[in-house]
Amino acid sequence: MKLEYPKEWFLRSADIEGEAEIGAGIPSWNPKTPTTSETHSASRIAFGRFVELWRRNKGWNPERLADEAGLDPEEILEIENDPQAEPEPDAVFKLAKVFGVAPKGLYVIAGLVEPRSSILRDKVVRFAARSENVSSLDEAEREALEAFVSALSKISTES
Repeated sequence: MKLEYPKEWFLRSADIEGEAEIGAGIPSWNPKTPTTSETHSASRIAFGRFVELWRRNKGWNPERLADEAGLDPEEILEIENDPQAEPEPDAVFKLAKVFGVAPKGLYVIAGLVEPRSSILRDKVVRFAARSENVSSLDEAEREALEAFVSALSKISTES
């Protein structure tokens, strides 16, 4: 079976993808562009905080979250505690499935893709600033976590 496509089809297809980098396992939307280290760091801090607060809210330890997501416990600890570490896209995808949120939103806060608007970036910074590392969630942290999950859920409907 031989498929023949006209040149116009290929040109239209290339226009649809724009400047996106194409490859296995790489998100095809708004690929990462260079960012300032402050934004990058705030994003990673928020991502680590989100993972930690979500896990603590469920009453899980890092090992339980790792088991549920199919990851190594060391990877969970690195995400939660090292804002300089860049998580693997596959790990972020698996965590999004466990958390029940859009992977696209977690890719953004993990610093793997750039947000399309500054609104999410502002929410990320506010979330990181409002959450503290304590043994159990207080009411303010629980509200911050719920508001952030809500914002992440809306990302899949905006695109």
